[in-house]
Amino acid sequence: MHQDANGTASSSVVVYLGYHKTASKWIWQHLFRDHYPCRQVNMYRQSMDDIRAAVDSSTGPFMLRQRIENGSLGAQPPALAETIDRNFPGARVVLGIRSQRSMLASHYGQYVTNGGRMGFNKYLRETVKTKWHYHDVLAPLMEHFGARMLVYLFEDLREDSFALLCRLRDFIGEPAQGLSDDEVRQIAQIPPLNPQRNDLVIDTMLLLNRLRMRHEKNAIIPEIRRPGHDHILVEGADYLGRKHRERSGRPLRYRRYDDQGILDETYAEGNRALSALLGRDLSQYGYPS
Repeated sequence: MHQDANGTASSSVVVYLGYHKTASKWIWQHLFRDHYPCRQVNMYRQSMDDIRAAVDSSTGPFMLRQRIENGSLGAQPPALAETIDRNFPGARVVLGIRSQRSMLASHYGQYVTNGGRMGFNKYLRETVKTKWHYHDVLAPLMEHFGARMLVYLFEDLREDSFALLCRLRDFIGEPAQGLSDDEVRQIAQIPPLNPQRNDLVIDTMLLLNRLRMRHEKNAIIPEIRRPGHDHILVEGADYLGRKHRERSGRPLRYRRYDDQGILDETYAEGNRALSALLGRDLSQYGYPS
């Protein structure tokens, strides 16, 4: 078993690098946090001494979750492979990615939910400057970690969540108390944490954000909302969306996330290179190519 300079056995450490909107929170909560010893960390800003102590006192695999993005428009952290290996030599790495096409719609909805005021086209042009350049992130990680790294697709989870969760469990190793196929199958049946909001909700939020009416500190008029809920107009839009789905069997979608070729222009070359690295044709999963 590999030990670092502080004597910590790091081969039992698995670092989970989850992109936002790849169900990383869902996987962390229901597979990792509920079954493995784990910690959320920031290797760039906090001391790892207490984490190493926790690893030393644990049995079986120890999961660490490190953010791979900084905010809605923030860049990915630098020297990621070196930072992980410096803190936990011998650690293994799990990382999930998602097609930039579906990522864009989901990310924009979250951006507006969080109070963003940019229209979609401006948001798109700003976002592609810093986010989702997977090849730039994965290539050095895969070169550094080799067989100590597992890369999966968000699309794998949607296609067969049970198979992906079993693959993650087998790569990481079972926890001390075990984790049977039946238990994994039960996890796979848990619904997602944040289903995508309907377009009417997003547009209502955007309008209220621009009028400074959704957040108390910026409100022109007093905020009208119940604890745990949103502005009354957003709640109304959500109600209409749910009724539409009940009657039509389809979510309320009228917005076209037409990027005028920006996603292909920005990501296609990197995605083709990443396809070669992973041995998978990412275009089959909707990735710009």
